[in-house]
Amino acid sequence: MAANKSTKAQAATVDDSTMEQFKIESFDVRKYNTIFYSIRDLYGRESQRQLGSDNFDWKAFKLQFEICFGRPEDCRYTTEQLLNFAKYKFNMSLEDLLAYNRKSWELRKRREQQYADMEQINSVIQHTPEITNSHVDCSQMLEQQPY
Repeated sequence: MAANKSTKAQAATVDDSTMEQFKIESFDVRKYNTIFYSIRDLYGRESQRQLGSDNFDWKAFKLQFEICFGRPEDCRYTTEQLLNFAKYKFNMSLEDLLAYNRKSWELRKRREQQYADMEQINSVIQHTPEITNSHVDCSQMLEQQPY
């Protein structure tokens, strides 16, 4: 009996090494910072929930997180390791982390806009003359007004 040959075509992998200076990193590597900061924020919020907001210090947490995970520039862990950690600790995939980060940035932008609006209102309030309860003599003003 003759051996059956597979009729499926094998997909050839694309080699972009000849792109030289125009070569880009894989999607996961480019999203490393997003993944890193999403994990840091999620881990911090969960720690804050467990400790209570009165006992939680974000600056101390960030220092401790840096000791454990390093900085994003260090790339102490691979993207896959961070994604496995996020899946284990928070049950979040890459798509979930990207969505979380996008929402976080939107919230930050809204908050910055609110602060800017409040600063603008405060500057207007500071430039308006104050109303005082001092006595004003209106007799001279009445004489100047034409009838």
